[in-house]
Amino acid sequence: MPQINQAKCTACGDCIAVCPTDALGWQAGKAALLYPDLCTYCTLCEDVCPVGAIDLPFLIVKRNFSEKTRYEQTAKP
Repeated sequence: MPQINQAKCTACGDCIAVCPTDALGWQAGKAALLYPDLCTYCTLCEDVCPVGAIDLPFLIVKRNFSEKTRYEQTAKP
């Protein structure tokens, strides 16, 4: 989920205005992720923030390639 650094946030509102799902809003005069379940991870808020107060860390999952996927196990040659 987007992480907003409240110390860096200048309350310009650009991220709130650009959010296509209205997941962001105002909290204590600063931008905040009010509705995390609405966030689609589009990265628009991170891109538009003029002070770099928003980070969208990605979770990287390592797949064990020694195991075949269900499709690979059931696919016929």
